[in-house]
Amino acid sequence: MYVWKCIIWSPPPRNFLKLNVDAHLKDDGHWGLGLVLRREDGRCVGAVTRVVDGSNDAALAEAHGLQEALRWIRNLHITRVIIEIDAVVIVQAIQKREFPRTKWGRVVEWCARDFDHDSQISLKWICRQGNKAVHDLARWAFQEPNREWNTDYPHCIIRHIQKDMSHVN
Repeated sequence: MYVWKCIIWSPPPRNFLKLNVDAHLKDDGHWGLGLVLRREDGRCVGAVTRVVDGSNDAALAEAHGLQEALRWIRNLHITRVIIEIDAVVIVQAIQKREFPRTKWGRVVEWCARDFDHDSQISLKWICRQGNKAVHDLARWAFQEPNREWNTDYPHCIIRHIQKDMSHVN
């Protein structure tokens, strides 16, 4: 059963939203960030792309993705959100409250304060196979950088959302 949950996106509990986040490195050193916000029935209620300067540090890129996710949900004035990322090192740092003395450690420490202030926002790890829509959106970020959608979502995520919706009871 655990493997099944990891292979596909799973819905949040009733009255919660789920925000999936991912980062993708481009050859020129920039990172594309993708964020997809969905309801318990699997329908998308928002999506975001961002492009940020980066390095080859994947943890730093994932940390910036998490930071952007927290900013976005704060700007939307929503609570009851489960954030999922496929960077286990970031999730573990926040859960254990152990922040390395690195750039990504400082960003994650900043993010942890948001979780401390709002108990209805949580962070979970998800395997990459369960995070496909946002993985493709992070790649798409270079096509449409720094955009937000609440309708007419990019075509790169539509098939993933439809597929995931078909698995929701």
